[in-house]
Amino acid sequence: MRWIWQQPDWPDFRYDELALEHRELEFRLNSERLAGSFDALPIASQENATIDLMLSEAIKTSAIEGEDLDRESVRSSLLSLITSDTLPDNSDQKAAGAAMLLVDVRKNWQTSLTHDLLGKWQSMAVPEQRYTPILRGAYRNDISPMQIVSGPYGRETVHYEAPPATRVYDEMARFLDWYNQTSPLNMDNKLPGIARAGIAHLWFEVIHPFDDGNGRVGRAIADHALSQSLSYPTTACLATAIEGDKKSYYLQLEKASRGSLDVNVWLDYFADRVIKAQEIAREEVNFVLTKTRFYETYGDQLNDRQARMVSRVFAEGRKGLEGGITTKKYEAITKCPNRTASRDLSDLVAKGIIMPLPGGGRTTRYELNVVKLAGFGLKKK
Repeated sequence: MRWIWQQPDWPDFRYDELALEHRELEFRLNSERLAGSFDALPIASQENATIDLMLSEAIKTSAIEGEDLDRESVRSSLLSLITSDTLPDNSDQKAAGAAMLLVDVRKNWQTSLTHDLLGKWQSMAVPEQRYTPILRGAYRNDISPMQIVSGPYGRETVHYEAPPATRVYDEMARFLDWYNQTSPLNMDNKLPGIARAGIAHLWFEVIHPFDDGNGRVGRAIADHALSQSLSYPTTACLATAIEGDKKSYYLQLEKASRGSLDVNVWLDYFADRVIKAQEIAREEVNFVLTKTRFYETYGDQLNDRQARMVSRVFAEGRKGLEGGITTKKYEAITKCPNRTASRDLSDLVAKGIIMPLPGGGRTTRYELNVVKLAGFGLKKK
């Protein structure tokens, strides 16, 4: 028997609850700290932080599947959906679909999973395309095997083969029954948050019920499960944490899909990614708080050009402007001549708004003078 769904005891997943106990506690404590970080933000900044976190997730969950999304199109779709529950005119379909999926998962975190809801999420993850046979909103029905393969034609390596299409509906019915019965809303049968989310993600990926979009829907299910365990939508950046080392993610899924139904190794990996996801989210919240405090301190001291430059630096997110701020970059960002750029930068240095980076060589590089936030773990670049 090659795959776990072929085992006679499928789907009786087994794991050591005590081995995960300290990770569950860490997850709870991190969630409380993250909620506290959000509460420290002004209301407008809380919305910005939420959009930034969701933006990262939309970009990264698609990147795991090898698909690049336009960052500004996703941001525009998220902002429009959150503020007005509509999409912007002429929005990019892929970007809009990714944004709709994330928003819908957040809105429906208390809702039981159903065939229809998962079909809706898959339709969002896989926008309609002409001349493709991919089913949207329905489980696969092709009688040929659903395989994950790599390598050149004729010498492919089969990494996984899912249950045949004739079994998919029954397999999904059993999965959904388990998922809804183990919900924290059902006090008699609830499972610890990380364990339930990790098993749910693995179980769904093993069934691989759709023609396309299984990875994105599977990660949405994990977010849904984590949200239910917290009793509010999770802000942990799970897809972002996974995408940071997606080779390990695929390797762990492949290992877990073979052999026995002991999932201790998979859950250990999954718990590590959840904790990492919380760290990323907290860094993002800290970044938004830092940006808010920066503008409170220096906002009224910036001329229009300087304000454009600062906005551009913050638009790059936590990583900042690659290579720092230089006179040439300032010219390009603000569309001003060299002499004006040099004068503006000197003014910013004199005011303590930027500071030179060490080891700049012949070209002086600068960074914004952001204040470290005690206890939040923010690092100045």
